[in-house]
Amino acid sequence: MSPMLRIVIDTLTQKAGLPAAPVTPTATLTQAGVDSMAIAVLAMVLEDDHGVVITETDLSGNSTIADLAAFIERHQAANA
Repeated sequence: MSPMLRIVIDTLTQKAGLPAAPVTPTATLTQAGVDSMAIAVLAMVLEDDHGVVITETDLSGNSTIADLAAFIERHQAANA
């Protein structure tokens, strides 16, 4: 598991309050219970803790939890 995937899962389960069981790398955002509030929390944590600024719209446009983590990693690398 990549470090960013771990950050995404931990943020969604520990800070956004989603139940851990459905938040897996292959789960779609819908299956994992990711709603607009969870995306908002993730966006804030990424910016505050990791210096990565990504809009909530861009974050919610990914299909799975793993896709979301990969998108963040690509965005982070492109803006390094």
